[in-house]
Formats: sequence, C-alpha cells, structure tokens
Amino acid sequence: MNVAPINTAKTPFDIATEVLWQNRWDNRAEALRITIGTLVNDYGISETTAEVAAIQAFADLDSVNLDATIDLTASTAHVVVLRTRNGCPVVFTARDLDRMIQQARDAGLAQVVDADTRRPVVLEH
Repeated sequence: MNVAPINTAKTPFDIATEVLWQNRWDNRAEALRITIGTLVNDYGISETTAEVAAIQAFADLDSVNLDATIDLTASTAHVVVLRTRNGCPVVFTARDLDRMIQQARDAGLAQVVDADTRRPVVLEH
C-alpha cells in the first residue's frame, strides 16, 4: 500500500498563531515582541520572516469577529481599502496612515516592538 507521508512541518505563521493563542498579553507590543523572539530564538526563523508572521497572525486573531476586512484587490502600495460590514469602502492613503502614526506617536499610543531595531511600530488603544 502506497501512502504519502503527512507533512507536519508548521509554517512561521502557524507557529506565531499558536504562540499568540496560548498566551494573553498586556499589550500588542509585548505580544509581538515575545512572539517574534520565540520564532527567532526557539525555531531559528529569520527576524524578518518572524516579524511578518507575527504581525499577520496577530491581525488574524485580533480581527476574528470583525465584519470589516481589508480589500486586497482594491489596495495597492499606496492605498489600503477597508470594507465595512455593509461593503462600504474606506480609503487610507499612505499619507493618511503616516499622519495617523504621527498622531499616535504624539499621543503616546504608538509603541515600538523592538527598541534596538525600532520596528515594527504598533498602535495601542
């Protein structure tokens, strides 16, 4: 009987999701810092790959019961299109997002995840 082996290798995204799911964090920056560190130190994943995996996993978990979504087809390198629960497009240009980040910094709501690299930046609310 020929049976194909089951691939049990987990992707960085899967590992990040497990780390985030298993723990409750005080804030977003802490959740991302520890998750990125776990991927890098315990699994040998590059920091860049770990960063993206942790960000994507966090966003998925953070948006589980949210009706709004980011429209990837309509979004580009310079615009993010958010579709509200009724399908209405909300437009955020790169300039809009940059201004929002600066406003969050001014209000003390923008947090740097890694103090050494100064990245990524998350908004606490």
